[in-house]
Amino acid sequence: MPYFLRIKCYIPYAVAFFIFTAIICPVNESLAIEGYLSKDLANIKDDYKNFYLSKNSLIQLGIGIGCAGILANTSMDGDIQEFYQDNVKSDATDDLSKVLKVPGNIFITVPILMGTYLAFNESSAGEWAQKSLRALIVGAPTGLLLQRVTGASRPSEGDSKWRPFHDANGLSGHAFIGAVPFITAAKMNENPYMKGLLYGLSFLPGLSRINDNQHYFSQSALGWYLAYLSCNAVEKTNMRNNTKFALVPLSDKGLMMTINRRF
Repeated sequence: MPYFLRIKCYIPYAVAFFIFTAIICPVNESLAIEGYLSKDLANIKDDYKNFYLSKNSLIQLGIGIGCAGILANTSMDGDIQEFYQDNVKSDATDDLSKVLKVPGNIFITVPILMGTYLAFNESSAGEWAQKSLRALIVGAPTGLLLQRVTGASRPSEGDSKWRPFHDANGLSGHAFIGAVPFITAAKMNENPYMKGLLYGLSFLPGLSRINDNQHYFSQSALGWYLAYLSCNAVEKTNMRNNTKFALVPLSDKGLMMTINRRF
């Protein structure tokens, strides 16, 4: 891929990252609207700790990268792509793909999330948008790094084998960005049927990239998996924030510890 095109690939993610930081992370307390933004900054710091300083999270990420590597560096990726293009792809899937890839467009999804967060901060919609933005912020550095370090190419440009720094398509950004809002909504939903539906929808932006011959299966799957781990990190932060510990004196008999968790 020409060098200027490689740079172009990074521009949307870099712009998004700085926009996220500028809007969600205030310079000082006086810039925060009713303290919400300062609270978000504290949450984001905890999200990063849950993702990058958690042994379990790093092990899970390593397993995902290893599985993607097996697919990418053997014939499996190419076989899956060939099967899909020859037996599944059609005019109907092409038309459907035009819709399914929209959630993965950073210039559409991010403004919608930001607008929803700012307009409906106190509602469930605002909470969903806030959590989704935090998950995108958490996973963005890893996504950008994996795209470059794996050095894999698109199906239209070559094979899926990892050649460090040769190209920048080892992870599907569309799959990552498009999956986050659906996974976040699934985690917030208590209805098992709706939860299952939302998880199913989270796969579709990545599938659209396979249909359009823009990414191999391993690249779309790795993007989805990064979204899943990022949402898990956000969920851990919120679970901890909703858990309160207290020591209650029991007359002369000592102390009692209480645990209060808000669901």
